[in-house]
Amino acid sequence: MQRVFTAAKKKAGIEKVGGIHSLRHAYATHQLEAGMHIHKLQHQLGHRSVHTTSRYVHWVPNYREVSEAGIDLVAALEQVDE
Repeated sequence: MQRVFTAAKKKAGIEKVGGIHSLRHAYATHQLEAGMHIHKLQHQLGHRSVHTTSRYVHWVPNYREVSEAGIDLVAALEQVDE
């Protein structure tokens, strides 16, 4: 897979260094930024321990705020349904 990815980057003219694991890292970081709960991300990434997943949190400086905002949004939607 790495060779296919590298060939696709070369064909697209992308010179930035990084492999498939960089995509995985970017996905995890963006999901946390969007407010995904860390346990859901843990499951998606297939990590046995949430401590492994928590390594991505340091890339999201306001993770707690973003996470809590997502929870508040869900709570607000539940109130609309009532």
